[in-house]
Amino acid sequence: MDKNHKHHSIYVRYGVISVAAALIFLLLYWLYRVGAAAFLVLLPFFLAIILAYILNPLVEFLENRRIPRHLGILLIYAVFFSTIFLIGISTIPTLLLELQKLGEKIPDYTRHVQSFLLHLQSDYQRINMPENIRLVLDENIVALQENLQDVVERVTGTVLSLFAHTFTILIIPLLVYYILRDMESLKRSFVMLFPSRYRKWVASMGSEMDRTLGAYFRGMLLISFLVGLLTYVGLTIIGVDFSLLLGIIAGLTNIIPYFGPLIGAVPAVLIGLLHSPALALQVVVVIVIVQQIESQFITPQILGRSLGLHPLIVIFVLIVGGRFFGLVGLIFAVPFAAMVRIFFKHAIDLAANR
Repeated sequence: MDKNHKHHSIYVRYGVISVAAALIFLLLYWLYRVGAAAFLVLLPFFLAIILAYILNPLVEFLENRRIPRHLGILLIYAVFFSTIFLIGISTIPTLLLELQKLGEKIPDYTRHVQSFLLHLQSDYQRINMPENIRLVLDENIVALQENLQDVVERVTGTVLSLFAHTFTILIIPLLVYYILRDMESLKRSFVMLFPSRYRKWVASMGSEMDRTLGAYFRGMLLISFLVGLLTYVGLTIIGVDFSLLLGIIAGLTNIIPYFGPLIGAVPAVLIGLLHSPALALQVVVVIVIVQQIESQFITPQILGRSLGLHPLIVIFVLIVGGRFFGLVGLIFAVPFAAMVRIFFKHAIDLAANR
């Protein structure tokens, strides 16, 4: 009897995994089919949910001290925007000056890189190398020269497009307010959508997702801020131009696990290389030191292994997310994978206990 029950539990477990995997695949396929337009519509809601997760512990802290929830949210908003205003007063003039200088120097940098590629081409042509390798190098260098200006224009256009979505940015605080104010009722309403026999299971799963994702988003925000700050300080010490802008880029890209630090390092190394190879080497040393501090001290203390995901799984979901959903996929792939892991864990437990 026990043996039959054991076999039945195994069949149920594999059945649950198969059905859940199929549903997740269909969800991903649908998201891929709806394309970028749907992501642009949903992005403010995703960002609002993330910010709500980050701020909710502060709201609950104030609520436990008998401050009404809506007043607590407004108080946090007042402190938050006052802090942003004070930081903005001290950093925005420098940032705008750096952006202006960068815009003025982009044509010079482009010509410098093109000149470097021409010298590189003439240097290796003097070397006795197989003809097929030389042809491949020639084709790639010519293609890089032709596309260099196009790449610069695309990056500039992307930055400008962010300012074009001002309404989207302004609506996020309003969404965050309503999510924070009604968070508990929203959770209860979601649980009530399910049949009564599954509500306890859904509530338990939702509670674990809530804790895990909240800790992840809050941790990543703090880690990214510290990485950006350390990068800015390090680049300023060695005298790199645009150190504030490069520090902000390093902090923002650090949100993407594994690949983010590499992406954030590229602009800093290129700026250093355009001055001198020695400065570029110093930039690399600074970035390596910052990443060692982040990986050995900051991240273990703040996040640890809170998501419970193996590094191979993280890399896999980043590749899939980046391939199908671009930058948004890279940012949300890991928390989505954590939600899937929690869902499978609770689904298997539910099937085993039936």
